[in-house]
Amino acid sequence: MVNPIRFGGMASGLDTESLVKQLVSAEKTRVDKFTQQKIWKQWQQTAYNETNKTMANFILDTRKNLGLTRTTSTGALVSGSINSVDWVKKASSSSTAFDVTASANAPSGVVNIKVNQLAKGANVSSQRDVDSSLTAESIVGAGNFVGGKATIKINNEDIVLESTDTISIIAQKIRVAAPELNASYDSGAKRFFMSTKNTGEEASISFDNDVAKSLMLGLNFVDETINDVANIPAADSTRTGQAALIEYNGGTPIKYQSNNISINGLNLTLKAETTTAEAVSLDTDVDGAYNKIKEFVDEYNKLLDGFNSKLTEKTYRDFQPLTDEQKEAMSETDIKLWEEKAKSGLLKNDETMTRMMQTIRQDIYQKVDGFGSIYELGITTGSWRDNGKLTIDETKLKDALRNDSEKVLNTLFKTSDTPEVTITSADKGQALIDKQALIAKRKSESGAFIRIFDGLTSGIKDIVDKSGPGSEASLLRSVKSNILIEYVTSGSRSLIDKDVSEIDKRISRETERLASLEERYWKQFTALEKAMSQMNSQSSWLSQQFGGGQQ
Repeated sequence: MVNPIRFGGMASGLDTESLVKQLVSAEKTRVDKFTQQKIWKQWQQTAYNETNKTMANFILDTRKNLGLTRTTSTGALVSGSINSVDWVKKASSSSTAFDVTASANAPSGVVNIKVNQLAKGANVSSQRDVDSSLTAESIVGAGNFVGGKATIKINNEDIVLESTDTISIIAQKIRVAAPELNASYDSGAKRFFMSTKNTGEEASISFDNDVAKSLMLGLNFVDETINDVANIPAADSTRTGQAALIEYNGGTPIKYQSNNISINGLNLTLKAETTTAEAVSLDTDVDGAYNKIKEFVDEYNKLLDGFNSKLTEKTYRDFQPLTDEQKEAMSETDIKLWEEKAKSGLLKNDETMTRMMQTIRQDIYQKVDGFGSIYELGITTGSWRDNGKLTIDETKLKDALRNDSEKVLNTLFKTSDTPEVTITSADKGQALIDKQALIAKRKSESGAFIRIFDGLTSGIKDIVDKSGPGSEASLLRSVKSNILIEYVTSGSRSLIDKDVSEIDKRISRETERLASLEERYWKQFTALEKAMSQMNSQSSWLSQQFGGGQQ
């Protein structure tokens, strides 16, 4: 609605617009109060979202550093077991026939490895020069082309050649139709090469029709004495790879389809065959394992320091959020300094974060079923002033790693096989009891540091319910793919979103009230002006009448 043009004070001489503005401004305090409440809520929402971002990055970064997750070629995160990490055990060997590392579950001692055979892929190449100027027609033979096209079948894939295709285009078409193959022409060597990308007995190159076999003749893949497709041996028209064969501690040969193999906790990269068994020594890497555990504890303590600083941050109640009108009267520097104090204490004594930290502190002290407790390893929480931060007795932890590394790893990092469940408001009676029992069982079977991850993940979910995911939804889903499912199914509105919406309604109602009040004041002043104008007119008439009588 367009405000009408108003002229005030023409009869009274009053600055009506200024008076109305002052009168309305005196009533505007409630709108300003609601606006400040809204700004504060939005600041708090941002603070919550930043906290969730910090927790999510801690979980992702520390899990990756520990080797508990890895990134696939597609960029996806895949969870791993503590048994697969390579920082607990160290493997050493003087052999040049293989490289070796050890997973956490590798047995200590000495093992012997003999490499009988390397895994290989299938391959085929020109036995003699192939001229780069040749076309598909001259390679395959004009008789195989119908309407300028011929179809070769390689690895059961149809590849259509044009009669004018160059030798490089032929290679490209093979790669596209059969992506498991490498195909290339080297103009310097004047040779055509084909090979499988994988190794092993299932890796193969097959020329499946007579046109493909004609290609073999034209690219000199066969002996020069063979000049007819009918005479090409079956062994030449289908090439296969071979598996790797190794002997472990003198046992019968074990077959693998790749030269990158894992056996009994050893990770081997085979490079050459051996005539005798070669020794590999395995032992706990006490210093390496200790350093990894300490790195995690240090990062966790930094996380707690950040939480504690937010929970104890001073609140300046005299510094409320600034309205737009207030900002107009201040410099940018003054606004910045003001808002620094106004934003202090947004999460002071926050119940959600405090409860999460208390729960984690209680959980990590519980014994892990079948193994032990962290205090047995020399890991404890400090005094109450440390607010849950962990301390490590280096000597005690290193002794525990040296004596029983399996117990240490499971006490800290064991993952439970008990399925994860979530309690909802719909769970009642026995269903609720059963879920609570599963949750308790899963927790008792999980290592102490896994409980930290689980506790932080639950904290993230609680904060999402309170403030929403903000702009970090994809980051939070990286922590746990279904972490936002309850938030989404409940309507994707957080408690703060609902509070802000309610404040907006109050602001809207108050704004409407002020508009009505302003209109009423104008009507009153307009009536005053009208009355004074009439009075002035009457006074002027009377003055004229009396003045006329004196004449």
